[in-house]
Amino acid sequence: MLKELRVRDLALVAECRVRFGTGLNLLTGETGSGKSLIVDALSLTLGARGGADQVRHGADRATVESAFESGGTQLVLQRELGKRSSARIDGRTASPSQLRELGRNLVALHGQHEHHALLDSDTQTELLDAYAGAMEMRVAVAASHSAWIGAGTRVRDLEQLRSRGRREQEYMRWQLEELRSAGPRPGEDDELSAERAAARHAARLAELGQLALDALHEDGLARAAASMRSAAELDPRLSEQAARLDALVEELSDAAAEIRRYGEVLDTDPRRLETIESRLAVLDGIKRKYGGTLDSALEELRRLEVQIGATEDLEGSVAAAVAERDRCRAELVAAAAVLTEARTNAGRRMQKGVAHELAGLRLEGARFEIGMRPSAEIGPAGAEGAEMMFSANPGEPLQPLARVASGGELARVMLAIKTVGADADRLPTLVFDEVDAGIGGEAALQVGIRLKALGARHQVLVVTHLAQIAAFADHHLLVEKAPGPDGRNVVSVRELTSDGERAHELARMMSGGITPKAVARAHELLDESRR
Repeated sequence: MLKELRVRDLALVAECRVRFGTGLNLLTGETGSGKSLIVDALSLTLGARGGADQVRHGADRATVESAFESGGTQLVLQRELGKRSSARIDGRTASPSQLRELGRNLVALHGQHEHHALLDSDTQTELLDAYAGAMEMRVAVAASHSAWIGAGTRVRDLEQLRSRGRREQEYMRWQLEELRSAGPRPGEDDELSAERAAARHAARLAELGQLALDALHEDGLARAAASMRSAAELDPRLSEQAARLDALVEELSDAAAEIRRYGEVLDTDPRRLETIESRLAVLDGIKRKYGGTLDSALEELRRLEVQIGATEDLEGSVAAAVAERDRCRAELVAAAAVLTEARTNAGRRMQKGVAHELAGLRLEGARFEIGMRPSAEIGPAGAEGAEMMFSANPGEPLQPLARVASGGELARVMLAIKTVGADADRLPTLVFDEVDAGIGGEAALQVGIRLKALGARHQVLVVTHLAQIAAFADHHLLVEKAPGPDGRNVVSVRELTSDGERAHELARMMSGGITPKAVARAHELLDESRR
């Protein structure tokens, strides 16, 4: 759930802190007050595109931060815009794409642009699958599809190998023999390069090692330690210094022993350097031929062993691979059929529920249906895609939603779908901007009723200019624009907590002025909404 939104120097917002609660959160304010700025600010923290042109005039950068509570844990998403933009998740550097990925599990934005995602067939299919409780079925289809694709690839590889004939097989065997003869080990080139560096400077390394040993063998430190031990016997306060000197003597002794061992194993034989150079030349040749690294050469060796092993009984290998591919295909067809049945049944239920909701939203003549558009081939998402069809007026033919719905109609269709599928929707927060476009009167009241119902299952944020909707708020947030200290207009947000404050705002929304009659009607609206 979204707990708080903090904005600094974004467009007309100098500094603003907005707290949200459970249920239905309504944002109202005069035209041009900056209501949509709040939604825009939230969108930025969810990875929406932003730029330096959104920074408030006179400021160096804009900062937007949203705080969520999910499963009892706090999550903070931050976005900074300016000459150098940045994004953070819980204080750790992130990218806008990571914000988007995380945001998909936190918020569904249905704003002036975002609700147009409903026009996309993939989004429509996902909505239907969520409503059908078929997400696990989708996972099963995707897994079966992946297995079928992999099995088909193995068949093609073997068939290509068979078609290339004996000459290609002989060449592959020659490559395998070359790699086996070279016998590379993982990391061998790095080990030899380090040994070559030591071998090239063996004499100097031996000389430096002996100089170090000679210096360590001088017993100045040992004498100092012995003297300090004797002093500690006379004055116990020197015991710590005596112990430290003893530890240094022991550490120097260990270091001397290691230097001595290094000198003993240091190979100064020039023939060893020749051997290393020769071996590195072999490995370099192998790397140039097989991918540029020793790891790629070893991977090629393993691939050749598998392919050549398969050629020992190529016909049998092809037959086995074809049988495996056919088995995977049968599993894919069966999994897709289960998903298709679930979609078909859920589609009937959803279109019936949405049609009922649309009538309540004063689109009585509208029709809504969900068709299934078969795919040319079964894909990771199944054998078909959902296609939502809509007709706004009686007598008009059903057409794809993308071709016939206006902005206001589209927002109400989305609201109807969300209302019908509220129990299946797992997103904790839903945001609606422009949901009241082109409506009023009884239709607005019905929209308010449905938003209130959604608020019982989700946290809902709505930007509205209609009093009939605003009356249903669990939390009524007023967006105001007023001159700041520098004379420029700034945007602020405060929650209206009393019926008197709310009635004044509803009166302004209804009539543009706060008259006794308008205030009385506003109180009636509040009472009606509670009933």
